[in-house]
Amino acid sequence: MNIFLKKYLSLGCFGIAITLLPEIAPDIAQADNVYANLPTLNSIVFVSSRGTSGTAIPLTANAALALTSVGNVNVKSNTYLGFKVEVESTNNGLLKHSSGAGMAYNLNYNNADKGQITSKTVVEDNSALITGCAGDTGCDRDVKISITQSEIQSKPAGLYSDTLTFTLTNK
Repeated sequence: MNIFLKKYLSLGCFGIAITLLPEIAPDIAQADNVYANLPTLNSIVFVSSRGTSGTAIPLTANAALALTSVGNVNVKSNTYLGFKVEVESTNNGLLKHSSGAGMAYNLNYNNADKGQITSKTVVEDNSALITGCAGDTGCDRDVKISITQSEIQSKPAGLYSDTLTFTLTNK
C-alpha cells in the first residue's frame, strides 16, 4: 500500500509541474485603441481687389466696362462629397446710386459667366472632393463684373454700389 501511495503522489506532483512551466504559457500583449481626427474645413472669404473698402471702379460715360476683377473668393472644404457656393446680391444684380438709379451688371465667377444675379444663385457645385480646396490654403476663385454701354449711358454721376454675399455649403 505504501508503494501505491508513492506512485500516486509522484504522478500528482508531475501534473502540477506541467501547468507551472513558463515555456508553455502564451504571452499576452496589451492593446489600446488608436485614434485620428480629421476636422472638417468649411470656410469662405472674399477679398476685394479694389484695395480698401469703398474704392470704386472708374467708369467712362457711354462706354462699356469690360470684365474687371472686383475680388477673390477663397474656399476651404475637405468634405469628400464636395461643396456648393452660392451668391446673393443685395440690389438684385444692380449697382445702385443714392438717387435710386440702377445699373445692371453681369457677374463672372471663376472664369464662368453667371449673368445678372437677381436671386440667390449657385455659382459652383461640386459633387466630389476638390483636392486643391481641401488644404489650409484653400482654392481661389476670381470674381469679375462687366457692364454694357447701354447700362452706363444717361446715368447720373456718382457712386454706385451693391453687396454680394457668398455662401459655402459642404455636402
